[in-house]
Amino acid sequence: MEFGLSKNHQRDQKVQERIQLALDWLDARTTDELLNEPIGKKPIADGVELRFQSYDSRPYDDEMPFETHRHHIDIHYMITGQEYCHFGDFDPAIKPRTEYDETEDLQYFDHPSAVLGEVLLTDRHYVIFDPTDIHACHGMVSNKPTHNRKLCVKITLD
Repeated sequence: MEFGLSKNHQRDQKVQERIQLALDWLDARTTDELLNEPIGKKPIADGVELRFQSYDSRPYDDEMPFETHRHHIDIHYMITGQEYCHFGDFDPAIKPRTEYDETEDLQYFDHPSAVLGEVLLTDRHYVIFDPTDIHACHGMVSNKPTHNRKLCVKITLD
């Protein structure tokens, strides 16, 4: 499954190859191999960086910010655990919570007026967010926190 605006359905060939390279890299590893990777950043190719994470899911409420990126695509890939990712179309009218961080290519926002939906990430599932998608992940499932091991793949657009 991939969800997004129809105008994003065709990506530059280099970007599409980077996405495929990342997914192939993940498919070639067992869950145990992924869990043994150290927490932090791991570049695997030009324009493809894995960010291994370990955290507890949390309530989806007004404290949980939404985020966007300008120069990369996010692939959220759950190694083990479960969480909801909420998403919507980015609208410049959404109130920013932070200034744009050029180094991390990241900006946090208040909740959009229209959240389009949510996707449940479980073991070995992923979701792709384009720069036109505003998203908030780490959301608890059934109001119960779980410990998650996840990675976020950063795919550079240029």
